[in-house]
Amino acid sequence: MSDRVRITEFGGSRYESRPTGGTATVEAVLREHGVEPNGRRIAVNGHAAGLNTPVVLGDEVTVVPRVQGA
Repeated sequence: MSDRVRITEFGGSRYESRPTGGTATVEAVLREHGVEPNGRRIAVNGHAAGLNTPVVLGDEVTVVPRVQGA
């Protein structure tokens, strides 16, 4: 298990966060690095998540832009 939460912006930047107490929300770790969700899809460990989803050390948060069209 990692001692950090990894944040990946799809096609963009990568960050690492170390939440106080080992736990935080998706929103907290994104804002720590200035990542604005702006309607983008979010996943934690490959599963759809919301801004209030808790994250713990070792988790990976992925931020993916919404895709339009069909």
